[in-house]
Amino acid sequence: MKCWHCQSDLIWGGDHDFEEDSDGEYDILTNLSCPTCNTYVEVYHKFGEIDRRKKEEQLYGKVVSDDLKE
Repeated sequence: MKCWHCQSDLIWGGDHDFEEDSDGEYDILTNLSCPTCNTYVEVYHKFGEIDRRKKEEQLYGKVVSDDLKE
């Protein structure tokens, strides 16, 4: 991803899952930074049920969220 200000490649800083006690609007927050102009970017992402199920299966080997269990 490119910086909007200087067009340099942004550096990925990490992904953070939102806890169950959050408002539930978003599932993951990614933070990025620009090594050239020091811009900091946060990207909020909302997974659909299928995306959340796949992510949990990849991370934990099974679905762990009660609302996704069948």
